[in-house]
Amino acid sequence: MLKKSVLMVVIALFVFSFITVVAVSADETQKLSGTVDSFNPVTNELTIKDDAGDVKKLMAGPDIDMESLKNLKPGDSINVEADSNGVIKSLVTK
Repeated sequence: MLKKSVLMVVIALFVFSFITVVAVSADETQKLSGTVDSFNPVTNELTIKDDAGDVKKLMAGPDIDMESLKNLKPGDSINVEADSNGVIKSLVTK
């Protein structure tokens, strides 16, 4: 009986730790401000230079209006939210 209880506690702790790691990973959103360097409509890749001068390559997510991306020009100021994989969740021109 005691072995069964200990086993149940160990399993519960494992499941809880796994759920916590997944939840934390899913919520990692990066907010970037900068200027458009380029947009490739074939690959849906947007390259921006952030305010610190670093170049970031991001991919348009499924919720992004592709027409608005195609209208971006190098030098346009933008605010971007992207997930930890670099997939754009939202994009607003300044």
